[in-house]
Amino acid sequence: MLDYSSLTNIVFDAPRKWITDRFQRGHSWEEIKNTPSINSTLEEFLLRREDEDCWPHISVPTWLDLIDQQREAYLRMIEADIRRGQALVIDGTSNNVVYTPDGEHSCWQQYKLKLLSNGFAEETVGEIERATLKILRRLSADTTNIDSIKGLVIGNVQSGKTANMAALMAMAADWGWNMFIVLSGTIDNLRIQTQNRLLDDLNTDGSNLTWICLEHLSKSSPAGSRAQDLHFNESSRTRYFTVSLKNASRLYKLIQWLQKDRNKAEQMKIIVIDDEADQAGINTAAVDSNERKKINKLICSLANGLTENAGPCSFKYKAMNYIGYTATPYANILNESSRESLYPRNFIATLSVSKEYFGPQQIFGIPDGNYNGLEIIRTVSDDDLDSISNIHNGIGTEIPDSLKDSICWFICCVAARRINGHKKPISMLIHTSQRVQHHANLSSAIESWFNSCGEKLTSRCKVVWENETVKFTIDQFKEQYSDYGLIDDLNDYPPFESIEKEIKDIISVQLRPTYLNDEGEITYHQGIHLCVDNSSNNGINDENEYLRLIYPDKDKELPKAPAFLVIGGATLSRGLTIEGLVSTFFLRSVRQADTLMQMGRWFGYRRGYELYPRIWLTDNTQRQFEYLAILDQELRDEIHMMEVRGLRPDEYAARVRNTPRLQFIRITAKNRMQSAIDAEMDFSGSFNQTYLFDNDKMIQETNLAKGKRFIESLGTPAPRKECNSHSANAAVWYNVSFKEVEKFLLEFKFCNRLSVFNDINTLLSWVRQLVEEGKLTNWNVVFAGKKNITDDNVWELTNCKIAKVNRTRKSTIPSDSGTEIDVLNIGVLRAPTDILADVDLDGQPQQVKDMFIHIDETKVKEIRMNAGLSSTPQLLLYCVDKDSQPLKESQRKPLNAPSDLLGICINIPGGRIGTSYVAKVCVRLDPVFIDDTDLDVQDNDL
Repeated sequence: MLDYSSLTNIVFDAPRKWITDRFQRGHSWEEIKNTPSINSTLEEFLLRREDEDCWPHISVPTWLDLIDQQREAYLRMIEADIRRGQALVIDGTSNNVVYTPDGEHSCWQQYKLKLLSNGFAEETVGEIERATLKILRRLSADTTNIDSIKGLVIGNVQSGKTANMAALMAMAADWGWNMFIVLSGTIDNLRIQTQNRLLDDLNTDGSNLTWICLEHLSKSSPAGSRAQDLHFNESSRTRYFTVSLKNASRLYKLIQWLQKDRNKAEQMKIIVIDDEADQAGINTAAVDSNERKKINKLICSLANGLTENAGPCSFKYKAMNYIGYTATPYANILNESSRESLYPRNFIATLSVSKEYFGPQQIFGIPDGNYNGLEIIRTVSDDDLDSISNIHNGIGTEIPDSLKDSICWFICCVAARRINGHKKPISMLIHTSQRVQHHANLSSAIESWFNSCGEKLTSRCKVVWENETVKFTIDQFKEQYSDYGLIDDLNDYPPFESIEKEIKDIISVQLRPTYLNDEGEITYHQGIHLCVDNSSNNGINDENEYLRLIYPDKDKELPKAPAFLVIGGATLSRGLTIEGLVSTFFLRSVRQADTLMQMGRWFGYRRGYELYPRIWLTDNTQRQFEYLAILDQELRDEIHMMEVRGLRPDEYAARVRNTPRLQFIRITAKNRMQSAIDAEMDFSGSFNQTYLFDNDKMIQETNLAKGKRFIESLGTPAPRKECNSHSANAAVWYNVSFKEVEKFLLEFKFCNRLSVFNDINTLLSWVRQLVEEGKLTNWNVVFAGKKNITDDNVWELTNCKIAKVNRTRKSTIPSDSGTEIDVLNIGVLRAPTDILADVDLDGQPQQVKDMFIHIDETKVKEIRMNAGLSSTPQLLLYCVDKDSQPLKESQRKPLNAPSDLLGICINIPGGRIGTSYVAKVCVRLDPVFIDDTDLDVQDNDL
């Protein structure tokens, strides 16, 4: 074991940097260890560096230790990226030897400084840098003799994709790419927001490059904006970008502009960045025909170097690279995969999830992960839904209690943030419909209620504040998001008495929009600004009011944080950042996963006000988001496993979770997933566990009895392998036939809110097919328990005895009417490493044994694969103690079940390197479960 303590001294910084640079330039660690030059020995090289570069004196053994130290640091860094969700799957083409530009005045280093100065953590900036470098290596600076490069980058909703796009532009600009085309949605105010952000981020005083933004390009562009007037030669220090709407006319003219001057086009090294790549540009025409929707056809023409009419061009750009960025990539990988399409055949990358980010997994939880969900969801009852519907239709004006509470919570949050000295905007989002008239009726009802309440509003705010601050405490946050990156910097709620005066000041100003003063400037007041953001409110009304959402300029600091209550529809559904969002009232009826996920404006970063966000939803919508959290996580896991197995995106389509009988939501619209069968929707590589239980004594006791009969029918368990510590608290049976497992699972009574188990026949018929084809072996059954058996926690059977596990109640589950459903929710059943209990270490390669020294929870599937269990399904069973109690500091509740519970986890393995059995077995989408009608506006195809 090397002692690296002496090598951490700063005197070794220069040689460490040299080692890292060499590795980034494509040299292996072994190459770096060897003599750097054929004309000198390693000793001579080190002496020369000491003399010429002022390195410290370094002996050969110390040099080798330094390299090992850097290698270990690099591997730890990569492991951290993988744990946070960063992965990359590639084809066999381009692999540029590019490295991080380290010049002080390089565009990347200047942008990096800006990120740090804007509050990005060094760790987060490091993740952005590594992800950018990985993507840049997949691009090409010369595609004159190859096809265009096409890739996909999967980010997270409201997670700062723009920062990653700007990082790619900055680093690519340093390496000579000179023309950047950003395709930005269908709404012009979002396009302008992106354009201004990029120009501000990239054009810094200290950079040795100059950025010029080009707008509304066409073959008739004025002098100065024509391609013939610009500088694309190798020596130019100017870089150009344009942000274009995904609008047929704009794209048509853009392609004409690019191709008007052949000489300039042949100098252009282009990167097309398709922001929100699943919006507008997906081909919704029949993929087996020769026709395409206009916008998709034009983007394909752009990416493939064709003319505006999709005809061949007589010349080629110097380089053409197309990269789609999206948080909801389902249509991008399920729509079509032909060579001329936008399918990401060259690479698919996932961006890391920061420990400061609040995404679907953190907020809604995932049954088989680190997150149980945050207790910030509030239920809107059926009665309240009816009240909102009446307001929408103009037959009622009284807003329901849940909406009143959400507004009161918003007022309290504004007051609390203000007394803490916060000056940036604070917002509430109300999203109940996409219809303009509904927005007008609802805003009128809210305005009338707010302005007529008077002092009663203060009293209601007090009740809401005191209830909410007890329902979700700082201790609960620390338990439910235990690895939050700023957990030691959390600010607790202030007492109501300290915010009461500020609340009174807020409600003393009538709820009204922003307005224009005599100089024509937007004016902000101390109260709450009412914003109705939709397509009909694009100017100033007769009362000189501006209804759409418009935040103050970032360089303009107001005396107090301005507050905005925003009502809207489509314009708030994607792309637009709602600043300081603390209260959301969301009632949209949506049945598509990608559409619904993009509407989650509450996802994002909440530094400084982590405890404040609240979300009012119907029970059905909450269950949809819980499903989306699983779907999103499993897709990221899928791409990670593709990377581990060396599977190429042009040969193996990433699989997306789908449960045919989950009728309340679908992955995306039918015409956006036309190649879904080829994209392999199956159950392989998935864990499914019972984390919800009917709170019914008869059901629980019956399930226990069935489990007892099944376990005793298996006979004596295998001898425990003490060398595998994870088998010490478990009984294991190997080579159990599928028929035995199937019989037990079909008899078991599952809670009807568990979607996969509620359709157990579909899963079992799929497994049966693989078993019959010899693609899955017999099962391993694991009966797992606590490590220490005592008299009061043992479940003793005739062939084994196991300690019951402790699983506490996460929360009650409300129904649509707001009453509690009689279901026990334990959040997570399976301990992360229990699936390794059946790994027999005898005879295993050293690589597998080494993995057991310090188990990395993110690699349990990989360990099973390396241990020869890549085609062995697994059934895990648990006896959950009915008297389970929360830990001393936990905010969870005692289980308090009428009987012990029998919990089940099914682990279906994925494919192996070199095999394609998964690719050939699909759970086909049954057309009967796909509804062609859609409640939401789809792509803006013309």
